[in-house]
Amino acid sequence: MEERTLEENHAGENDDVPMSAAMRVLQAKGENLQNEHESQYIGKKVTWLENFWYQHKWHAGLIVFALVIAVVLVWQILTYVRPDVHIMYTGPVAFIGSRYTELEEALIQVMDDYNGDGEKAISFTDNTYLTEEQIEKKQEEAKAQNEDYYPDYSGLRASYGRFQTEMTAAKHMLCMLDPSLYEQIRDMDGFMPLSDIFGETLPDCAADAYGIRLGDTAFYAYYSGVRFIPADTILAVRSKEASGIAGNEKKLEQLKYHAELLRAIASFAPDNAE
Repeated sequence: MEERTLEENHAGENDDVPMSAAMRVLQAKGENLQNEHESQYIGKKVTWLENFWYQHKWHAGLIVFALVIAVVLVWQILTYVRPDVHIMYTGPVAFIGSRYTELEEALIQVMDDYNGDGEKAISFTDNTYLTEEQIEKKQEEAKAQNEDYYPDYSGLRASYGRFQTEMTAAKHMLCMLDPSLYEQIRDMDGFMPLSDIFGETLPDCAADAYGIRLGDTAFYAYYSGVRFIPADTILAVRSKEASGIAGNEKKLEQLKYHAELLRAIASFAPDNAE
């Protein structure tokens, strides 16, 4: 009785799985010659591509992903334009919206293709940083409007840290700085004397012996896209003796480009505008 029950159960299990006519004949003969591309359930032929995808879909997916990344990297390399100058701004305004584009367009009008690759390009970095006096002023302005102003001190500390890192790295050699930050670096002999750029006769926009005041230039007055930057912002070129530049022939050559741009900004005249 137990043997019959097991046989019936086995038969029931087989009945649960539909088989093709060919499979029934083979099973009756006690043979199992099913083609590897034939489904044991409905007898449907599986294409080579379907079988390959089932067996290797993860490998194929990874290969396709790697190829896409490789194509993107190659495209970026082929279309990369080397910057002629590297500029850093650190001060109380944020470069949001179209501000960067408008500033870049103005600078490109007065600069040359310094590296001679046929393109004018700028690498720009900016940090929004407010002094305590600027924070107090914003709070007073907000109070006058019956509003509150809460400075992001954590963000300001991070901005100041990036500023210090950039000054140490000396990648961005033309600096546009809030006067308080400019004075810190100037007092450490971090900037090139204007006399090395202009000779004995300094431009009228010179703030002191090392930097020019942006708001005193015709460049600032002519290009409206620049005037979102505070007029008291100081422009200065890093010193030849600065850490990261001294003794580096490549950096010293690039430093000349930044000195040329500072001279172009200081000596700009609307009559010469492109």
